[in-house]
Amino acid sequence: MKTRLVIILAFIALTATGYLFPRTVLNANPQAARQDRGRKGPARRPAQTQRRGRPAKDYSAFSHRSARHKSLDCDACHKAPTANWPTASGFPDIADYPSHASCTNCHRTEFFKGARPVICSICHTKVSPRDGARSVFAKPNQPTQFDTIFPHDKHQDVIARLTGFDKNFEFESAHASLVQEKSVQKYNNCAICHETETARMQPVGGFPDNFHPPTGTFKNAPASHASCFNCHWKNQQPTHNECAGCHNLSPADVAALVIPKRISLKFSHAREQHIDECTKCHINITKADSLRGLKADVPLSACADCHNKQGLRTDLDSELEQLDKNRGFNCAYCHTSDKGLLDAPASHYRIAGREPLQRKDIK
Repeated sequence: MKTRLVIILAFIALTATGYLFPRTVLNANPQAARQDRGRKGPARRPAQTQRRGRPAKDYSAFSHRSARHKSLDCDACHKAPTANWPTASGFPDIADYPSHASCTNCHRTEFFKGARPVICSICHTKVSPRDGARSVFAKPNQPTQFDTIFPHDKHQDVIARLTGFDKNFEFESAHASLVQEKSVQKYNNCAICHETETARMQPVGGFPDNFHPPTGTFKNAPASHASCFNCHWKNQQPTHNECAGCHNLSPADVAALVIPKRISLKFSHAREQHIDECTKCHINITKADSLRGLKADVPLSACADCHNKQGLRTDLDSELEQLDKNRGFNCAYCHTSDKGLLDAPASHYRIAGREPLQRKDIK
């Protein structure tokens, strides 16, 4: 009995001195605890962070360039057509963000992290379990991660082989009524995709000189798959689910495409004399294989073939002669005053066979 009592008393004494449980005793003394940690090195979690040296991932923005996303086929996430196409596009199209399953297959941890996961802000305007509102697809005026591959030369070759809508040419469509609408056009040219605008939204502040371009002045630039899917739905490659055939992942974000401003605002595509083959004037278009940096410019020589030709009409010569007499003359045949009161470009003088002049040098 005495021996057992001695053992118990000795155990209590050793415990009190911290011999058996030094961590407990040291924690009671903050300074000793810090010294102890200093001897043993940094705690485990900071050591891992320092060793990896990787910043935390930003799940508030989506990048197609990540190694994981680049390894996937586009239709692993983007399904064509999306369920909302009847109301969103009017033709079978990709008109909505991928489903939740596309995210949770890889990002289940981030998807269910808290009541308002940051990853949800990529598509949703408000991250809330009770609010499913999403941003417009695709987000307007946002830089894009892709360049658009569109070889005008190849499409022009197809158009050149056809006279009207050749009965032997399979003009496939994702939406039958769209084909019927297009098939009544008189010319099988660029107007298949670049249709004549029926109405024009005025820019902020209105048009210069309060000039209102008549209907038919402008052509539309396709901003969706509507024109493309007429041919590239199932049979003509790249098909609707071969996104990489048209969308090339660029190494850095690029600004959204901007429609070029019209210099000759008074030119109308619908005018009877202007309905000839498009590339007769837009001679540089067919050289381009991408839409990035593309200019639908028309060299002045194309205009001069009709508008400065002896025996036909000499509109350019006539205005330069008026400018010779009055340095404040407004060249108003093609231009509004925002351009017509500037110095005439050297190209205009060269076409007329004259040396370039600036207004300040005109007496």
